[in-house]
Amino acid sequence: MPQVDVSTLERDLLLRGVWEGLGTPQCHLAGGYVRDLLLGRESADLDLVLPGDLEAVRGPARRLAARLDAGAHVLGRDEKRVWRIETTALKVELWPLGKLDLTQDIRRRDFTCNALMWQMPEGPLVDRVGGIQDLETGTLRAVKKKNLENDPVRLVRAARFLAQFPDFDIDERTADWIRSLAPRVGRAPSERLGQELMKLLTVSDLERGFRALLDLGLLQRMVRPATRFDGGWITANLGAASRMQPLTHPNRAALHAAGGAAPLAMLLRAWGSPHPDALAGYAWPRTLRLHAARAAAFLDESLTTVDSPAADRRIVIHRAGDAFPAALAFAAAVEPDHDWGRWWRQWRARGSELVNPEPLLTGAEVSAALGISPGPALGRAVNVLTEAQVRGEIRTAGGARRWLRRNVETIVR
Repeated sequence: MPQVDVSTLERDLLLRGVWEGLGTPQCHLAGGYVRDLLLGRESADLDLVLPGDLEAVRGPARRLAARLDAGAHVLGRDEKRVWRIETTALKVELWPLGKLDLTQDIRRRDFTCNALMWQMPEGPLVDRVGGIQDLETGTLRAVKKKNLENDPVRLVRAARFLAQFPDFDIDERTADWIRSLAPRVGRAPSERLGQELMKLLTVSDLERGFRALLDLGLLQRMVRPATRFDGGWITANLGAASRMQPLTHPNRAALHAAGGAAPLAMLLRAWGSPHPDALAGYAWPRTLRLHAARAAAFLDESLTTVDSPAADRRIVIHRAGDAFPAALAFAAAVEPDHDWGRWWRQWRARGSELVNPEPLLTGAEVSAALGISPGPALGRAVNVLTEAQVRGEIRTAGGARRWLRRNVETIVR
């Protein structure tokens, strides 16, 4: 790791512009922006620490918001309430110190690399916990065990940092602390845990992220009581995570169409493919959650069908529905040595038609043809008729009636 160059902070025009927009108050830049700039990485998230309470920070917050032509609003609860100003290119949070002094604020943070403070606008860089040395040696070190204990989401953040910063290794004592505290992660607020997991799933070295979650004993502890953890599967398929990137994925078009659903599906498969309703508390976007859950549930069927005849592949498209791109992208990452392109071309050519085929018969017509009343049996009949249509076994209304009569005993059994 290179030696930290503080001059990068001195030369940063964005920081000076933000400070001037606040009205040039006494304040310090903290957290990820300091870390990333010193590591030569780009960042658009600024955390600023100002003296006083929330009301004292109102004026600087509103001045900066006006400068950026944005709004300033309060987030969080109790002592964790902050002012946030957000644009399409920049997010700024203003944290009131309250009754704390700067050293106390530094010592309550998660990792030393996030506990560096830059006095705006020209320094100095304040380091009370050895953060500069840890940046230079590539060491992820917790400030205190108590800080991890107080916020279990920070345990998952450690795995995310290891995936995000491939040159970093975790300090052994910190790793031991996390393993001892791992049972607490299951009691972390689901919404915040979901946010941290989504950040982890977007890093470039996802395999290292999953491996860290396993090694630190976290992945199995996050499973809610209604689901089960499949440690054997995730251990055997960690290589799939390394293929969840456009440059390494067997079908880039499917991965792009799936959005974030394919890597999320891998997490859900490790959790035993829970029902989408069991995931609502994580506050993931509904479509993303549904597509990922369906892709996880369809993994085995996708893997056994990829080399099957076209009719069988059409059925999987129909059953997977709009989640099919996620199902294909996930399955292709797990077992890349198949002709996934053929299946993808089938989806591109006929996907909408196969997911929602135009009915050959109405429900009433199916009821009349089979002589059954509305109910579960009729619903099953409509479904099997639709799948026969998707397979290409029937193409007309007359053919559908004949098919129903031939199969009536099997359908209504």
